[in-house]
Amino acid sequence: MKTAPLDLNTLAAASIHEVKNLLGQLTLSLDSIAEIGCPGAEASISGARFACRRIVDRLSEMLTLYKLEGGHLAPSIDAHSPIDFLEDLMLEAQTLTAGRLKIDLQQDSAPPFWFFDRELAQSALMNALHNALGFARTRITLSAAQDGDFLVFRVADDGPGFPPALLNDNFDAPRASQQGTGLGLYFANSVAQVHQNKGRIGKVKLANAGGAVFSLLLP
Repeated sequence: MKTAPLDLNTLAAASIHEVKNLLGQLTLSLDSIAEIGCPGAEASISGARFACRRIVDRLSEMLTLYKLEGGHLAPSIDAHSPIDFLEDLMLEAQTLTAGRLKIDLQQDSAPPFWFFDRELAQSALMNALHNALGFARTRITLSAAQDGDFLVFRVADDGPGFPPALLNDNFDAPRASQQGTGLGLYFANSVAQVHQNKGRIGKVKLANAGGAVFSLLLP
């Protein structure tokens, strides 16, 4: 009996999904250890939990890109409150930073609702948040505001800022550097571009203003 040819892409996607689930179980175990309390090991446990979360999120990005580029995933655009969305992101940031950094929230200019894929937007902003946690000195600022025909989510930190070469990138492909593979920015740009409205297409912008500023613009 002749076997069907092996689809390496599907196999890789299935393996990534399995590893992601295993890392999720490991994170839950670390959460349990933290609740029990291990004197002197708090920092190590916190670091391990953050590393697990970052790996899980990166694997999720790879799975989402696989589905988007294969035409297996259509964005689920619906009405959401940017303020509620941002508050949930702030709670996640506070958990990840474990009190090491101050998290500021700016939402006065946010519209009452906007149409976007909440899960995809959260994944894109979580990657930006992870980067900010790695480079911020004392604080991270999360904000949402309407700018013309776009809703703009921003993640800003008071670290050294983005490398100049990165500011001019169009994020049309992952590019390896000393800062990583570039997969996170490519993913965020892909998420932005699946948001389209009346000929307008979402986009990602990077800037340096007292630190790194990541912006996700959704039409």
